[in-house]
Amino acid sequence: MAEKTFVIGADLGGTHAAAVVVDREGNIYYQYELPVDLSHCADEVFEKSIFPVIEKVIKNSPGRVSSIGMGLPGRIDSRTGICHFSPNLQWHNVPVGPKLEEKFNIPCHVMNDVTVATLGEQMFGLGKDVDNFILMAIGTGIGGGIVNEGRLVLGAIESAGEIGHMTIVPDGYLCNCGNRGCLEALCSGPNIARRYREALERGEGELAPGLDGIEEVTAGTIQRAAAAGDPLAIKIWEETGRYLGIGIANLITVLNPDRILIGGRVANALDLFLPALLNEVRFRARMVPPDFTEIKHAGLAENAGVMGGAALALSWIEKH
Repeated sequence: MAEKTFVIGADLGGTHAAAVVVDREGNIYYQYELPVDLSHCADEVFEKSIFPVIEKVIKNSPGRVSSIGMGLPGRIDSRTGICHFSPNLQWHNVPVGPKLEEKFNIPCHVMNDVTVATLGEQMFGLGKDVDNFILMAIGTGIGGGIVNEGRLVLGAIESAGEIGHMTIVPDGYLCNCGNRGCLEALCSGPNIARRYREALERGEGELAPGLDGIEEVTAGTIQRAAAAGDPLAIKIWEETGRYLGIGIANLITVLNPDRILIGGRVANALDLFLPALLNEVRFRARMVPPDFTEIKHAGLAENAGVMGGAALALSWIEKH
């Protein structure tokens, strides 16, 4: 009887490092996460968060781990495992893959986090039944992954899918990438909160009940405020939907996908911004039939990153 295959999927985000051990069918056997302090240098993030999370999962694997796949934000060279630039981590030329292989002596594979999550949706989620789809992940930043005719689109230097850095408002907010008016600078979780705080400062509304001060405002608190009927919070989510709809209409016009999946923590508020998003898409995406592209919540939800890492690890095994 052949030995059962186990792999580890890992994910580094803006607030947590997480990992799972899974088999070929995507069954999760153990899952663990730790908080991340991005004010620390890269070496400290590895020592205090990434290494301990993966160590814990390896120790709790039901069998030998054959491969590790990991996603993290930024421009990654999957051949070398080097993170050349991550605006949200503030990393430059960090050898992520080599560090992992040196530590664990297991084949390790690294890609952009949303590219990896897209692999997860293709292997285990809502991308299984379509050949052309896009994943948009909205959290601390905004990233994207593209599957065209069943193949993951990476681009010449693996920068394809940087949806969050398309310009939506010329001369708008300064983005972490250095450009102005990026989708991420408008609609990532921290920037949704920023737009709400700025609206309060302009006198456009009152602080939502239950908040003691403006510094407590987050995308999550704005979601709860909108659900409770707060007019300013509702307005901010409708505005968010409009900005996202402009970006998605551009994607539909250029790539003609069957489906666009929206994931990340901000997608938990999808019901608050989806109507405005769809209105904007129908208004702007004129070169395809109305409603041809399905727009829906991503299938893997909070596990998208780690399951994508597992899909990356399994893909490597299948190629060897």
